Amino acid sequence: MYPKRILTLFLIALGIAGASLTTRADQPIKSTVVDPALKSVIKGKIVEKDSKSPMEYANISIYNAKDSSLVTGGITNPNGEFTIGKLDNGTYYVEANFIGFNKTRVNNIQISSNHSSIDLGTIPLEASHQQLGGVEVVAERPRVEYKVDKKVINVEQDINAAGGTAVDVLENTPSVQVDIEGNVTLRGSSSFTVFIDGRPSALSGSDALQQIPASALQNIEIITNPSAKYDPDGMAGIINLVTKKNALTGFDGIVNVSGSTNESRSLDFTVNHKNAKRQITFGFDTNNRKFTGTNESTRETYYNDSTVYLDSNGDRDFNRHGYRFKGGLDLYLTDKTTLGFTASVGTHNRDNNSSVNNYYHTVINNPAGLTEKYTHESEDSKSKNDFVDASINFLHKYNEDATHKLEGMIYFRNRTGHDIEYQSEIITDENFVTGDIYDLRVRTTEGEDSQDYRAKLDYTRPLGETGKLEAGFQSRMRRETEDYIFEDYDTDSQSWINNPDYTSSMDFKRDIHAIYSTYSNKIDKVELMAGLRGEYTNREIKHTASAETYKINRFDWFPSVHASYDLLANTQLMASYSRRINRPRGWDLDPFETFMNQTTIRKGSPDLKPEYTNSYDMSLMQRFGTSFVSLDGFYRETSDVISRITEVRDDGMYVLTSANVSQDKSTGAELMLNLNLTKWLLLNSSVSVYNYKLQGEVLGKYIDKSSTNTDGRVNATLKFSSSSRMQLMGMYRGPSVSAQGDRKGSFYSNISYRHELMNRKLTATLSVQDIFGSGGWKGTNSGSNFSSTFKFKHEPRVVQLTLSFKLNNYKTDKKGGDEDTNEMEYEGGTF
Repeated sequence: MYPKRILTLFLIALGIAGASLTTRADQPIKSTVVDPALKSVIKGKIVEKDSKSPMEYANISIYNAKDSSLVTGGITNPNGEFTIGKLDNGTYYVEANFIGFNKTRVNNIQISSNHSSIDLGTIPLEASHQQLGGVEVVAERPRVEYKVDKKVINVEQDINAAGGTAVDVLENTPSVQVDIEGNVTLRGSSSFTVFIDGRPSALSGSDALQQIPASALQNIEIITNPSAKYDPDGMAGIINLVTKKNALTGFDGIVNVSGSTNESRSLDFTVNHKNAKRQITFGFDTNNRKFTGTNESTRETYYNDSTVYLDSNGDRDFNRHGYRFKGGLDLYLTDKTTLGFTASVGTHNRDNNSSVNNYYHTVINNPAGLTEKYTHESEDSKSKNDFVDASINFLHKYNEDATHKLEGMIYFRNRTGHDIEYQSEIITDENFVTGDIYDLRVRTTEGEDSQDYRAKLDYTRPLGETGKLEAGFQSRMRRETEDYIFEDYDTDSQSWINNPDYTSSMDFKRDIHAIYSTYSNKIDKVELMAGLRGEYTNREIKHTASAETYKINRFDWFPSVHASYDLLANTQLMASYSRRINRPRGWDLDPFETFMNQTTIRKGSPDLKPEYTNSYDMSLMQRFGTSFVSLDGFYRETSDVISRITEVRDDGMYVLTSANVSQDKSTGAELMLNLNLTKWLLLNSSVSVYNYKLQGEVLGKYIDKSSTNTDGRVNATLKFSSSSRMQLMGMYRGPSVSAQGDRKGSFYSNISYRHELMNRKLTATLSVQDIFGSGGWKGTNSGSNFSSTFKFKHEPRVVQLTLSFKLNNYKTDKKGGDEDTNEMEYEGGTF
């Protein structure tokens, strides 16, 4: 039944696309007569001169030629196109402009009853270059750019992230929060999807972001309300990492190396060669990032007429390290057809070590009594994950500007993981001097082998002058096997003995097939895009501890709507809606008990349902000169919320599990300022305030909890010269609540200085992280028969030096033109 629905919807989408083949000719209209009620219109397209790529949000201003008074204006759409109507007969001139580019003017535009629709054709904008005393000053893009459906973070403008990873960039990004361990949340949710150049990453979530060096990134796209074209996974949205690519013909490359006082280090390089027929890319990156800190915790457990207290404190060290080789080949088969191949292979590893002193004391009420125990606990774990992925990409453009195109992709990824952890707890005296008696000594080994397959076909076609249809089909399939082995150490035989109570194996299979279609159009100042996506999911779980096979066959619909309205020439109102899903992860579904320590076990539930989220966004943006102010309002409602639950059994053992606890709601606003206050000072700041409300049932008890969360960040860039600047960043993350606890607020700040040498071929960046030593986190958890507190603080004031060297990547001086102006002028209404 469900496959028939998919086939029917897909045929309908292709039928609409096929019918549209006769609705548009791809030749531009130069001059036509329109309905007099609409008056006259001026249209055209803005592209970047060097790359020929369309420029979204370029400013268009129309002036009266007689007195140079501003008549009207607008901005370009995602295809770089604009259409401005309701013009009286007369003579006009048009100015096209974008931050960091020379202004371009089109003069002598004659509008009459016989020429009421003027097509200016393609208008190229050139990046600004000025010579001041022999020093070249290159205009820059703003650090954050707003588009209809996403925020774009220009990585090169964040010098605090130099030598770091994508996580370091996101620390200073609106809508994103990063804790001291590098875990990322998007508007308070850790449920988001990570793409690399529009393709799924070899890892997921924060692990994927930790592995990509910031130096390899061109920009990061934050998509909080993706359209129906994108995967609906992740209730908070999508983080797409866009890597750097060679836009110039010939050979170029870049090498980056960094080191810090906490012995973290990284190295990466990328080289490219491009000509008229092909482009070849090869790169390598390796890193070893270390984190150290101290942690404290207390816990009280109430059971069997007794209260058990546990006080713990100690040190914790963890580091992430690995390497990756990557390569790509683009073949330009014709001027309009490209065939691409990409591949990467590498390893992602994590090491964790902790040394903790524990003080157990049990107060017995009847009969009255007290027992005490002192132990030293140590954990040593190593996780190794090898991966290889490859893809084939196809693009055919039916016209020059690629507004009519067909794209396809086939993707494969294999991941093999091996985790081993040693845990021991030794009896000590009250001064924590260890003896030779073990209270616990165990070893756990976990193996994972997974394969992911993905295929998609996307078709895009213009409809009429401003409309666009997109339709496509996508399939993704996952196969995964997990093995878990638990062993106790036998002191008599001095060997490891398998414990079948905590040894298990699980097979996981999931296929998702989807079709989608979106339609967009612009009517006067209003731009609309609506889409619908249908997905069929077939999931199967088998476990060695159960004869039952857990199956799911489900069909879901995911609508999306985006709208924008040009209030004034530099003011835009945007709104969007999408429905999303967050599917449970493997360990959330595993029904078998997994040992964590001698007081805690973990257990999943195969009956766990996915979360469904309805997400609404509205934003208002005002541009003035090279600055802008934006205000975002958002509302997110999630049903069947998956929460981490702690339960204490009658024997005092803690059980960590996941459960659906009804619903939560987030309502809030985010204010962002991007201000060029002077030629030497740029201020970028954002403040987010939202109310989080959680309602539902936890372990048979109704909960109704809420908190008002506040997040803020400020980033100030001081430009001392064209080749040197300093950047200061501060971030505050406010307190929040969860199903069984809360988390306190935290603040930290960084400072960086960057200097360019050797005609900008060599860049040196020096940074200090957490300059006030205020970074860390703490919070509480509680239930009907337990309560606990926790606190972690990391090593402050880590100093890092990063060097970046560009190979054959310089620009020659621009010759000619008017030295007193950056404007380029054209006569007449066509080119």
